[in-house]
Amino acid sequence: MSGARQNSNLAARMGRWSAAHWKTATFGWLALVVVAFAVGSQVGTKQVDPNTAGPGESGRMDRILDAGFKLPADESVLIQSGSVRAGAPAFDSAVEDVVARVSKQAAVQNVRSPLDPRHAGQIAKGRDAALVEFEIRGDKKDAGDKLGPVLKSVKDAQRAHPGFFIGEFGYASAAKETDAAFADDLKSAGVFSIPLTLIILVIAFGALVAAGIPLLLALTAVFATFGLVALPSHLLPLAPEAFAVVLLVGLAVGVDYSMFYLRREREERAAGRSERAALEAAAATSGRRAGCCWRSRPSSRRLDWLRFPVTCSRWRGKRPRSCC
Repeated sequence: MSGARQNSNLAARMGRWSAAHWKTATFGWLALVVVAFAVGSQVGTKQVDPNTAGPGESGRMDRILDAGFKLPADESVLIQSGSVRAGAPAFDSAVEDVVARVSKQAAVQNVRSPLDPRHAGQIAKGRDAALVEFEIRGDKKDAGDKLGPVLKSVKDAQRAHPGFFIGEFGYASAAKETDAAFADDLKSAGVFSIPLTLIILVIAFGALVAAGIPLLLALTAVFATFGLVALPSHLLPLAPEAFAVVLLVGLAVGVDYSMFYLRREREERAAGRSERAALEAAAATSGRRAGCCWRSRPSSRRLDWLRFPVTCSRWRGKRPRSCC
C-alpha cells in the first residue's frame, strides 16, 4: 500500500505517462523550448541600468543624479612615461597627439588638455604622467555605443608613441569592457563546460549516445530558461552575468538530476523490479533523495548536502532512520 501511494504522486504519474508516450513527451518538450526561446527573443531581455541599480543610500543618490542631472559620460586618457617628464618635447608631443586625435571624433566634446595652464592639475606631481579629459556627447547610457572610434584613436596614438603608455578609462569605457568581459565569460563557459561535461559523462556511461541524453536535456532546459527569463526581466532587470550563471548552474543541475534519476532506476532494477516498476519508483522518489538529508538535520543543513549522494543513494522511497 505504501508503495502504491508513493507511485501515485504527480512525479510518478508524469514518469509513467512519459514512458508510455515518449514521442509526445520528447517532441512536446522540444516544442516548449523553441517557443520559450522565440518568445524571449521577441520580447527582449532588460538588463540592470548601472546608473540606477545601486543599493541603499548610494543607489538612491545614483537615481537622483540620473533623474535630475543628465551628466555626460566622462573619459580620460592617461599618458605615462618612466623616463620622460611633462614639459619635455617628446612628452608634450604625445599629449598633443592624443588631444588632436580625440578632438576629431564626432562623439567627443569638452576636451581638456593638461598642457593648458587652466588644467595644470591634470599633470602628476612627479610629472611622469598626465591626463587628457573629455566627455562623450549625449545620454550616458548610450556612451558605450559611441566609443569605438574614440578607443581606436587612442590605440593609434599608443602605436605612434611606443615609448609611452597611453590608455583610456572612464565610465563608458569601463562599462564597455565589463560587457565584453561578461560576454567572454559566457563564451568561455560554453566552450569549456559543455565539452568537459560530455567527456565526464562518456567516461561514466561508456557510450556517447547515453552520455548525450543528460547533456541534451540540460542544454534544452538552459535555452528554455534563456527565453523565459526575458519576461520577468522587464519587472526585475537582470545583471549582465546572469546568462553565464544560468548556463553553468543549468548544466550542473540538469546533468546531476539526470544522473540521480538513472541511478535510482538502476537501484530499483537491481532490487528485482521490472523496467516499468523501476521507472515509476525512480520517478516517484528521485526528487526526494536530493532533499532527504537536508531535511533530516536542520542544525547542519549547510554541510549535509555534501554527504547526501552516499547516504541517501540507498533510499527506496522511505525516509531513512539516519540519513546523514
